[in-house]
Amino acid sequence: MAVGDENLVSVVRGLASSDLDVREEASETVCDWLKSFDRREVRLLSALLSSLVVLETEPDCRESELNALGGLTETGFVEAEDLAPLRQIRRDALDRATVDHFDYLAEEYF
Repeated sequence: MAVGDENLVSVVRGLASSDLDVREEASETVCDWLKSFDRREVRLLSALLSSLVVLETEPDCRESELNALGGLTETGFVEAEDLAPLRQIRRDALDRATVDHFDYLAEEYF
């Protein structure tokens, strides 16, 4: 199954938006569509979200992005290399709400 290029590009645009609310909504959309993405879509979104999490300055949005990444890993399509940018994050710089998401990903993929 796949969401298709039009929907995928729409989600990517939302994730990369300068608007916090749009980024959070796009992260929620990723979670809502987890069973609809194919391997290519999951790998693309995982790589993009990993880079976005590193750059994210808003704690609530970072938590949403990490939650979406965690959901994508449950598809079985994510590879360690997709999450490589997350290695740049210092765990002690994360707020309490995001540490659990980060720890899960680190234990599974680092």
